Amino acid sequence: MLTSLLDNDFYKITMQNAVIKRFPYAHARYAFINRGEHAFPEGFGAELRREVDKMASLRLSDEEKRYLEITCPYLDPTYLDFLAGFHYNPSEVIIEQQGSDLSVIIEGPWYRTILWEVPLMALISELWYRLRGVTITPDADAKIEQRAQEKIELYRRLGLKIAEFGTRRRFSSDVHDRVVGALSHHGGEAFSGTSNVLMAMRHGVKPIGTHAHEWFMFHGARFGFKMANSLALEHWVDVYRGI
Repeated sequence: MLTSLLDNDFYKITMQNAVIKRFPYAHARYAFINRGEHAFPEGFGAELRREVDKMASLRLSDEEKRYLEITCPYLDPTYLDFLAGFHYNPSEVIIEQQGSDLSVIIEGPWYRTILWEVPLMALISELWYRLRGVTITPDADAKIEQRAQEKIELYRRLGLKIAEFGTRRRFSSDVHDRVVGALSHHGGEAFSGTSNVLMAMRHGVKPIGTHAHEWFMFHGARFGFKMANSLALEHWVDVYRGI
């Protein structure tokens, strides 16, 4: 289901670079929270396990590395070399299913585990639809790009700018790709880009993102909440030099 290391939100890339530079020994633990109280079908955990195990084979291609070099010059060569040698370690992900309840725990060095969250959420979303037999009807399929076009043209007429941040909640990677393609083709000035690095590369738009609340949460846990915001921003500037 996942075919590229760059099928991830851009802020995970920028944060990983900052973690390597500032906190290479930090340890992290993530847990999936089923806020919507969805009931997962039988065998969901096993299927998710298979997809996670497949992610070990993902590698940054030469073309993808060149794209990052050109598009994101603030990512230095040492980080890009690291990313070119990076691979997911599925042993960092523990998946358990009890009845319709799903448990997903990620634990390990922060500089490695930071990339798991978004693709895992995308897998959970896509598998949830697939294993429950939810499909797109031919009529709905024909409207995917039409609806995206109608929305972005409305935003353009209203003088609004939007960015796409839908990776973790997508119906499927194929639908996601078609929506971003339509937004890019018809959006003009109204479409500022997408958080998904792979989609940005495919459709020639800007990868959007800086850091997530995760960056500030770490600083709160490490240094105390009174210092969290100021130190988080100070360390960010240390890495990116105000870029």
